Amino acid sequence: MDRLTQLQDAIDKLALLFVSSIDHLSKHAPLVPSNPNIPVVTSDHGLPQDQLQGSAQELALDISRQAKELETLINNLPGIAQTPEDQNQDLELLAQQNEEARVEYEDAVAEANRLLQEITFVLRFIAEDQS
Repeated sequence: MDRLTQLQDAIDKLALLFVSSIDHLSKHAPLVPSNPNIPVVTSDHGLPQDQLQGSAQELALDISRQAKELETLINNLPGIAQTPEDQNQDLELLAQQNEEARVEYEDAVAEANRLLQEITFVLRFIAEDQS
């Protein structure tokens, strides 16, 4: 798996952890009155405080681990420590190498076509000679 795919997967996983954490906490947190004059009518919503605290800490730990993994992937990207000028030089070198490879490829294709024509000519000559 290439580095950008790993990075995208790590970002997706971190986003999923955030969404899952918010969903879990909003579903399982006890109801709290927003106005002291209006009481909460039901008390059977949510987890006990110690369970909620434990699950919140576990979710925070998961998010922290994923964020560290994401940071490690970013820091290991090639050229991340280079200056923009060095990165531009690397890109120019890669473009030059790409151009050289393109010319070499076109030469190889032309040579292959020339050899194909030569082989075709020889095979026709042999077929005519056999007739």
